Amino acid sequence: MFKSAFLLVIIISSITAVNAQQLSNRQLDSLYYSIVRIKRPDLLRNIIRTFNVDTTHKKSCTSLFIAVKFQLQNFNKQQRSILQSILDRPATDTSFVTPNGFFRIHYDTAGVEMTTYNLQLFADALDSVYNFEINYLGYPPPPPDSSAGGDDKYDVYLTNAGGDYGYTVPETEIVPGSGRFTAYTVISNDFTGFYTTGINAARVTAAHEFEHAINIGNYINRYFSGDEFFYELSATAMEHFVFGTIKDYIQYLPAYFSNTQNSMAVTGTIEEFALGIWNIHQKDRFGFDILKKEWELMPQMRAMDAINYEIQQYGSSLGAELNNFALWMYFTNYRAIPGKYFEDAPYYPLVVPVSTVNFNSGESFQLSTGPASNIYISIVNQVSADTLVLIFTNSDVQDAIDSTNSLFPFSFSLYDRPMNGAIEIVKNYYINFSADKKAFWTTGEILNNSTIQSGQSLAGQINYPFPSPFIYDKNVKLYIPVNQFISNGMQFNVYTVAMKLVYSSNMNLSYYNGQKVITWDGKNSFSNKLSTGVYIYIIKSGDNLNTGKLVIINQ
Repeated sequence: MFKSAFLLVIIISSITAVNAQQLSNRQLDSLYYSIVRIKRPDLLRNIIRTFNVDTTHKKSCTSLFIAVKFQLQNFNKQQRSILQSILDRPATDTSFVTPNGFFRIHYDTAGVEMTTYNLQLFADALDSVYNFEINYLGYPPPPPDSSAGGDDKYDVYLTNAGGDYGYTVPETEIVPGSGRFTAYTVISNDFTGFYTTGINAARVTAAHEFEHAINIGNYINRYFSGDEFFYELSATAMEHFVFGTIKDYIQYLPAYFSNTQNSMAVTGTIEEFALGIWNIHQKDRFGFDILKKEWELMPQMRAMDAINYEIQQYGSSLGAELNNFALWMYFTNYRAIPGKYFEDAPYYPLVVPVSTVNFNSGESFQLSTGPASNIYISIVNQVSADTLVLIFTNSDVQDAIDSTNSLFPFSFSLYDRPMNGAIEIVKNYYINFSADKKAFWTTGEILNNSTIQSGQSLAGQINYPFPSPFIYDKNVKLYIPVNQFISNGMQFNVYTVAMKLVYSSNMNLSYYNGQKVITWDGKNSFSNKLSTGVYIYIIKSGDNLNTGKLVIINQ
């Protein structure tokens, strides 16, 4: 049971990185009442209605506590005093260390805060979480907290979480400016009335919140730079990885399956929990290591850049993987195929196409979708009785960072015969596609519930470097297409227009939406940024040469 709170979206979109921007008084009040609702509901009275505070169960309220932590000095004196007491660790009457010695569990033995599920089973679950996430996956443990909870074991408090599953609270920044914090976790002492109840709810919450503690403590707290979605989808996927038989995460899927045209990078909504299945897809495609590598890039990159970069290291592209992800999402519920796609696919909802239309011999369409998103169109052929599902993917990473909530238009015409400029996507079906920045668009097709293909580029062969121009403040990688005769071990040289060599290296091939490319960060041989200007590149592989120009902007 989860209802996205409008005010939380406002708050999240107003806070960036570790140094939070000043919120308006209205936003501060909304944030104040949101967190007081969890820990001091006695202070609210009729305020919930006034500020539209969400009162349903949330998977994790970590975002609220981080927001309060970073905004604390901006509240009025009375609010600040109450909020500081809420940020302080809960007072409990006893504690014990888990059997493997990884955690200290704090709880009350009597009264309204007494835990209603089996404490020993919960202790075993916590140790299982540690063994899986730290010992098996190889993540670093959360940093020690200078014995804030009695020793340097990670502290988990079982108390009233305000009707929510739990949350993780950052405390002390490890190195000033690092964005890495010590933390502690609160988990509900009573899951009565939740989607998942009792010890199973406590188990998945432990897996979820410990992932937050790892990331907050070891990488960077870019929770409010627009990357909150990555924190939450990673933590939700971890529930499935550690406790695969508990399917609590499925409750969030309908919202995303009904709105796949929204960017996966949208933050502050229920979709960020539902998108745990994106990490499940990545793990099934490439293994666990890609997920850890993405986190290791987070101190240097935004989340979408890290995802995009690592997928390329595995020989694929974001466009191909997003489109393949959409294909997996189609084969769920009664369409699930045993042994293929998502393991839990029979329990998932069905994808909702943005449109279902009748088709005769030729139709034109104008639609729009978010960056880093998929959109489904179901087409029913009135002549052949075919049902053709087209999946269009926009994989523009920069727009997913800069224009997450925007929709980008595209158009296409579909024919049942060859037409000038149209490409054949399925036997007897031809498409002519138009959109800005076609390099970032891919398609997949499902005909009569059988997969035809996924991840086909809609750009055709690109013969120029992109993005063009390459802008350091906006772009991470420059893609330079090469011809079919170029192979690994090529020599890549970059010159100024005066033919001064600024970069030289042996390079290996990568692929972007199925096309051969090399990738370059736009920096010289000493890893320094180049001056704004036009540069000439020469790629040599045996007797084969590729040459061209590229534009770099150093703002």
